[in-house]
Amino acid sequence: MSLAMSYVTKAPKAYESAMDFMWDLAEYIKGRKVVVVFDEFPYMAKCDESFAALTQYFVDMQLGDSKLIISGSSIKTMVYETTDYSRPLYGRTRSLWLRAMPIQECTGFHPELPDLDQLKLYMAIGGTPLYYAVPDFDDFQDYVEKMILGPRSPFRNEGEDMIKRELDNAEEIIAILDSMTGRSATIKTISSRTGIDRNICSQYMERLKVLDMVRENNPMWGAPKIPVQYSISDNMLSFSFLVKRNDVIYNANVTEKYKALSALISASRGFMFEFYCMDLLCKSYPVRAIGKWWGSRTETDEFGNAVFNDSGKPCTISCDIDIAAEIMVGSNLVNLAAECRFRNNPVGFEALNELDSSIGCLKTKRYTRRMIISPSGFTQDLIDYSEENGILLVGLDMLLGKEPLPDL
Repeated sequence: MSLAMSYVTKAPKAYESAMDFMWDLAEYIKGRKVVVVFDEFPYMAKCDESFAALTQYFVDMQLGDSKLIISGSSIKTMVYETTDYSRPLYGRTRSLWLRAMPIQECTGFHPELPDLDQLKLYMAIGGTPLYYAVPDFDDFQDYVEKMILGPRSPFRNEGEDMIKRELDNAEEIIAILDSMTGRSATIKTISSRTGIDRNICSQYMERLKVLDMVRENNPMWGAPKIPVQYSISDNMLSFSFLVKRNDVIYNANVTEKYKALSALISASRGFMFEFYCMDLLCKSYPVRAIGKWWGSRTETDEFGNAVFNDSGKPCTISCDIDIAAEIMVGSNLVNLAAECRFRNNPVGFEALNELDSSIGCLKTKRYTRRMIISPSGFTQDLIDYSEENGILLVGLDMLLGKEPLPDL
């Protein structure tokens, strides 16, 4: 505080208490319109129990025409200090939640990184500036080895640290998130995997939803609404748990560890990629509703006859649509079904065939526009077919915001 005021006033300051600082600050802003920012407010409130009360007095009696911004990365403490009825600042603030940066801003931290590695990195760590403000690295693998896999890597325990910073009963919540990593889960499934009571799991899930750490999968087009399925929505949280839970090779260097985990990382990336694509569609089109569809169909043989199991019941095959969206185009409602593929090679007809098969499973038949999303590009035969048949293809440049998404 002394250094900050010395810099602003061009006069040496040496405060003996926070109150001395507040009085001097009040004198400085008198008759002025000034923006005052108390950054890392949770740390100050923890170090000095009187600071919140001093801030309240400053707001009520000294702020005048100036504005005060209090900020901090501990969401739990910020919410408590500003919305709890017992706290001095109750009723005196308006909340502004800073969301993750879009990928277009994240790529500016390391512009030399290839586009595909930029996308892979975003799928793993999301849009938090701290995770990008690190020394140079060669590619996605190099980042994971240096920042996460090493025994003293800065973000090795980031997933657990995030929970411990924000929530009580951290060990139980960590167990819940660990059981959800890389997949969707219901409360019943989570309770079964962790041994935690269902009601307790539901309470934790509500708290995690408020912090944007998990989200409910939105069932579309007749997909079952019950039981509710939950997924981890915070990229770094999901990736950190995935890596730590499966990093079981001891006495190995980070490159060997990465090679052992690479197949799992690639497989789980598609899960976060679907969320990324949903958000991209919402930013690009006037989306009315968006989510996923899942269901089943009866298995048939080559002649179209139902296949039965040993008990005489029809065999069923699970099917799903990665993204199901309802989008307004003028006064018309367009149903969009999208297949998301994060592969190393260009995507071909197998993706379109799988999408068509899932669309054919819908109980309510509807005209549906089809979209294939692939950062690795598309085979030429699929490109040619799509141009003739109105299939929408979304590639890497569109995913990075370098090109607009196709018109519907």
